[in-house]
Amino acid sequence: MIIRLLLTPFSWVYGLITGIRNLLYDKSILKSYPFDIPVIVVGNIIAGGTGKTPVVTWIARELSGKYKVAILSRGYGRKTDGFKVVDSASTPETVGDEPLEMKLLLPDLIIAVDRNRKRGIEILKSGKYGKIDIILMDDGFQHRRVKPGFSIILDNFNRPMHREPLLPAGLRRESLSELKRADLIIQTKKETVITPIPGESKILLITGIAHPEALVSEITKTGRLTHHLKFNDHHEYTSPDGMEIGRIYRSYQSANPEGKNEPSLIILTTGKDYVKLSRLPELSGLPIQWIPAPPPVDAAEKNEIIKKINQYVEKALGNR
Repeated sequence: MIIRLLLTPFSWVYGLITGIRNLLYDKSILKSYPFDIPVIVVGNIIAGGTGKTPVVTWIARELSGKYKVAILSRGYGRKTDGFKVVDSASTPETVGDEPLEMKLLLPDLIIAVDRNRKRGIEILKSGKYGKIDIILMDDGFQHRRVKPGFSIILDNFNRPMHREPLLPAGLRRESLSELKRADLIIQTKKETVITPIPGESKILLITGIAHPEALVSEITKTGRLTHHLKFNDHHEYTSPDGMEIGRIYRSYQSANPEGKNEPSLIILTTGKDYVKLSRLPELSGLPIQWIPAPPPVDAAEKNEIIKKINQYVEKALGNR
């Protein structure tokens, strides 16, 4: 609390700077670029933890039955620049962990990364990757150079944006007044939505996500959780991490040899952690499983959300 108070004056400065920037875009002094293709942005005004990636994946899956959808992400955490398409040769270092996770779930979709979203959209719609009907932007509400046709803001029920101070005292990126740019605000994580945990084995859980509490709680209820190694969001797993995970796994197996009727141990993780852990040679041959994160949206709201998105898409495509 004391640190937050000390940082509050800096939040005022941050708010002034972002407010002036947004005003310049609103007054067209700084240029925003619209596109002749439906562009949907799924973002937030709180840094991390609202469920953007599972929501983007869900929307893409719903729309791809009728339209040719491409996903454009910044590729957070990658060590490359420019425009790249996620393919079988991609790594977390070249495209980021979340785009790789989405490619695991949506192998038939074009998924690309580019920090310059305007350039990324122009390349995707150029025809180089075939006819594309819709571009879904994973994050990018603050990327004002792009003027999306439909903006979705996610608000974490457990950490609502109206209670969060501006950076750096809190995690809010913009003034709440900027929500006027959103076409749809979705409150996420009102209920615990977890994919069923596979198998009957004991579980060594590895997480490198912003808020693993719901997942940990769900696994704990089964009585199968033996260890939980918790890392920071977007953690870059290293050889020592792999050795430690392997040590814990082998220690359990040694203490519970076959024939003692003890359950075996599996290493369970999230999708964006799996794409990094599976590349560690120290974990080669170990039973690593991952559970896709379902969209953290109330079941009762899903149909209405997709209905509103479809109405926008049909109108946008009809006007082309």
